[in-house]
Amino acid sequence: MICDGLPKSGELLALRADRARSLFEKWLRDEDLSGKVAALSFAQHSAMAQQVGWLQARWHEDGDLTASQFLSYNSVWDINPFEVGAKRPMTRKAFAALRERTLRLLDLRQLARRSLIALSNGEMRRVLLARALLRAPEILILDDPAAGLDPVQREKLKEIILALCRRGMAVAMSYRHPDEVPGADAVKQRMVPLPAMRKGGESSASSPVVEISGLTLSLGGRKLFDGFSWTVREGERWVLRGENGSGKSTLLSLISGDNPFAYACDIKVFGRIRGKGVALADVRRRIGMAGAEMQAYLGKPPMELFDEALTSGHDLLLLDEPFMNMSEKERSLAKRKLSGYLRRNPDAAAILVSHRQDDIPPQFDFVTELPVKI
Repeated sequence: MICDGLPKSGELLALRADRARSLFEKWLRDEDLSGKVAALSFAQHSAMAQQVGWLQARWHEDGDLTASQFLSYNSVWDINPFEVGAKRPMTRKAFAALRERTLRLLDLRQLARRSLIALSNGEMRRVLLARALLRAPEILILDDPAAGLDPVQREKLKEIILALCRRGMAVAMSYRHPDEVPGADAVKQRMVPLPAMRKGGESSASSPVVEISGLTLSLGGRKLFDGFSWTVREGERWVLRGENGSGKSTLLSLISGDNPFAYACDIKVFGRIRGKGVALADVRRRIGMAGAEMQAYLGKPPMELFDEALTSGHDLLLLDEPFMNMSEKERSLAKRKLSGYLRRNPDAAAILVSHRQDDIPPQFDFVTELPVKI
């Protein structure tokens, strides 16, 4: 039996994330909806990440599958090209036309040749959305689709959802913030007031925790950093900003040592350069880390990873969208825990990647923004 509550053609159903997931899962299991529904979820990203098998793989492997191949006719429909006589869901000509429209709608042409494993969290979400659309569903389920998207991409996503509805598609989406819902721009969302953030550079007597000098790095044919320098000192709490794909996660991986290029760059952590007899474990035991990619690759709940990052003795916190996939209650609790940790450990430094102002605790009063990549 088809479940009640499904959106009709051209309708948008928006539900709070905390109550939407079980309903979406019910619809996806319904046999009467088989072939009519396609979905986008973080679970898809996580399943792909766990097939790779290890968190640092994107820094060590090129990856065999490009975004273009992932969005090909055979891949989307799981077709064996050597199977003769099998019924095809749509013609290749119709798929090619749909694919062109979808790539244009989601502005994905520039990502087509890049390896899937090298895509940022936000970029991967857009590719997964394209894959769902290429199945030409009657009903599109979007489970927390704005998670991990930078502000520009969040606004574009709302425009895309409205465009799909105008074309007659039924869309059901979950959201964690009212301003993520298309047509809800008038909703007044309570924003956590932030102090005036400083760009850094002021002289300080505190010892440096992270020192990056003249970082120049290209990955996958893209120049991410060109002479980038940055110093984070004891007791400083930084927000790291930038569009999806600007290199935020790459930068944190260089600091943590997960990225092998850390050994070829002028990067000091706790006054020590990687290599030259410095054991990675000696540095890593002083760093607490949590984030969306760790959730995907390790398959751990976000709150569990967050609590591990706040273990006593961590002198540097690297938090890469750590509140992603948390419930509203969990997110509020996690921010309180983070504020408490920083108060109890005044010399601890912290770097937080967040695309939302209301996810930034008031102790974070420094900001550095990575430039737009062409």
